[in-house]
Amino acid sequence: MTETQPATSHTAANPDRYDSERRFHDRRFESSPRRADSFYAVNTACADHYRELLGMSRPNSRALEYGCGTGSSAFYLASKGVHVTGIDISSVAIGQAQQQATLEGLEVATFAQMNAERLGFAHDRFELVCGSGILHHLDLRQAMEEVHRVLTPDGRAVFVEPMGHNPIINLYRKLTPHERTEDEHPFLICDFELLEDFFSAVDVQHFVLIALLGIPFANRPGFGAIIRLLNRADGWLFEHVPFLRRYSWTVLLQLADPVASADASRGLHC
Repeated sequence: MTETQPATSHTAANPDRYDSERRFHDRRFESSPRRADSFYAVNTACADHYRELLGMSRPNSRALEYGCGTGSSAFYLASKGVHVTGIDISSVAIGQAQQQATLEGLEVATFAQMNAERLGFAHDRFELVCGSGILHHLDLRQAMEEVHRVLTPDGRAVFVEPMGHNPIINLYRKLTPHERTEDEHPFLICDFELLEDFFSAVDVQHFVLIALLGIPFANRPGFGAIIRLLNRADGWLFEHVPFLRRYSWTVLLQLADPVASADASRGLHC
C-alpha cells in the first residue's frame, strides 16, 4: 500500500489481511526491541499528553484499549482503579499482558485476543476507548463503527496515530519494510473527515516535525533539554503555520459526542 492511499481503502472483512497482521505482531512481541523503537523518544510530548488524557478517567469506569503487551496503557489505567479490557490480534501480546497484570496484581485489568473491527462487546459498554498506533492497521470506517457502537453516549475515544504526508518519513518507511506490515496506512488529512461521520467533537493535535532533528541525540546526555526545545518550536509552528500540520509525524485524536445515528453507508472521504 502506498502512502497516498486513504485509511479507508480496505474491505471490512479480509481474512488474509487479518492473518498477516496477526503473524507480524506475534513475531514483533516475541522478538527483542526494534532498532526503530529508539526513534520514538522524540515523541515524548505526544506520549505525555496521551497519558494525561487517559489519567482523567474516573475510578470504576470502564475502558477498552486497542493493542496490548508489556507496554500497554492498560496497566496505568488499572492502577487508577479503571476497569480496563485490553485487546490485541496477537495471542503473544495477550499472553504477555496477562502475565504482567498477574505479576502486578491488577485484578481490574483483563485481556482478550480479538479483532478490533469486530468487537465482541455489547453496545454502550465503555466510557473510554483508547489505543496507540492501532487505527492505521485497521479499516478506519469499520473500526469507527465499532468504537462508536461500544462507547457510552458520554464516552470518549483517544488515539495516537502516525501521519502519512511527510516525504522524509515516507522514505524511511519505504526503506524499512520489515518494520511494518504491508497494510499499514498512516493517516491523511482527509481521513479526519471520516471521524466526523461518527463523532460531533473531533479534536486533532499534531506533534513532531522539527523534533525529528532530535533523533540523533536520543539516549545521549542533554537529550531531554534538546527535545523540549524542539517540541516548543513544533508547537509554535503548528499553531501559526497550519499548513505544516500535515507533515507532522504523529497526531493525538480526541473523539467525543457520538453521533446519534452514524451513517455508515457514506462513501470514502479521500
